[in-house]
Amino acid sequence: MFEHRGGSSRLYVLLRPSGGTATRTVDLRILSDGRVGLAAYTSLTSLVRNCGNGQPWGLVDEQGLAEIRASADIDVVLLDAPLPLQDKCISASSSSPDSYMTDPLR
Repeated sequence: MFEHRGGSSRLYVLLRPSGGTATRTVDLRILSDGRVGLAAYTSLTSLVRNCGNGQPWGLVDEQGLAEIRASADIDVVLLDAPLPLQDKCISASSSSPDSYMTDPLR
């Protein structure tokens, strides 16, 4: 079980394109110590601030997070962690999103 500000039990997770198709997979991070991390954000505002306004995302509940952890070899969930600048997805356009999985508030 997880809890965070606002009492909501949903997290925003990073997604990335999967093998040149229209599908997306959860974006896992290899940490400097070799552990595999899943970056998750407690709000869309936090995701955009830490990952950029062009970062594809998905919203998961507690069961969805458990399914992700069961299907991948994840060592740690990184809550509201900033991505390194070179990994941020910054979109120069502030027009409508090009995907429903992209920040709808832009």
